[in-house]
Amino acid sequence: MIQRLYLTDKTSSSRYLIETGADVFVASHSAHKTSGQAAQMQLFAANGTAIPTYGKHVLKLDLGLRRTFNWPSCCVTTDYRCGFLRHFGLFSGH
Repeated sequence: MIQRLYLTDKTSSSRYLIETGADVFVASHSAHKTSGQAAQMQLFAANGTAIPTYGKHVLKLDLGLRRTFNWPSCCVTTDYRCGFLRHFGLFSGH
């Protein structure tokens, strides 16, 4: 079973690490124009470490699949990107 893979946006050439088992898709705060103030929502890593969030951002991904994927993400201070395949029904964990 594939648990992680990289996808490349054809328009921007940005690469995204896709984690198939994640509940939330997160994007790097530094990659998006969001306010520098922490948002109220807070995420936690599997080891219990708090991950501050900085708002939401909608990524528009062109993967060359005849449609653009508008993928909502949570902006964080780390560089995790995950949950894309499950959100769009491209992967089933069963």
